[in-house]
Amino acid sequence: MVTITEVYNNIEYNPTLIPEKGFSCSLQEADLLFDTGGRGDVLLTNMERLGIDPAGVRRLVVSHDHWDHTGGIAAFLAADPGADVFIPEGFSQKTVDLIEEYTTPQVVTGWTRISDGIFSTGPLGDAIREQSLAVATPNGFLIVTGCAHPHAGRIIERVREEGPVWGILGGLHTVSEADMDALGSVAYLSASHCTDRIDDLQQRYPAAFRPGGVGRIHRMP
Repeated sequence: MVTITEVYNNIEYNPTLIPEKGFSCSLQEADLLFDTGGRGDVLLTNMERLGIDPAGVRRLVVSHDHWDHTGGIAAFLAADPGADVFIPEGFSQKTVDLIEEYTTPQVVTGWTRISDGIFSTGPLGDAIREQSLAVATPNGFLIVTGCAHPHAGRIIERVREEGPVWGILGGLHTVSEADMDALGSVAYLSASHCTDRIDDLQQRYPAAFRPGGVGRIHRMP
């Protein structure tokens, strides 16, 4: 079982939580946090309301160096300075310096094992270098994205080099027609945060589509 809880999202799902620009999710069984949203106070408040103790998180994986995914880093690491931090190559020195006030980040340059059954795709894309997570499930990999700036189709293509892809969740940003076609191959599709064609995705793939938003809990087989 893989349990993924969206702790930060500008799309509302659980009304007891604070929706705010950005994205972050917790992978419970791996004691892993993916991204930190845009504001540390919102991140920590939502984590507290969800019963997630920052000090219990062992790994922080940051998708890319945009404020709405890195803005909570300082607050999170102040609460959990012992966490292992994984960033893709290409981060600004300013963000690296911020992380190094607490710990030394591990720079990911290619497909990398983060923990049992959880991998980084390595940085993809040109202008914006971004890593996504590939989580092994009995049905294939579940991809977790921050913004999918390299495009969802490219990310799916990369993960397929390692095995079948079962699903994808997170921000999908600009969904091209090629991305739309590629997303037709997944059985689980939960687009949120920055995705520009959420309604189109839901209408085209109603059987696979699952609403996303802050507080949404995804339980995988």
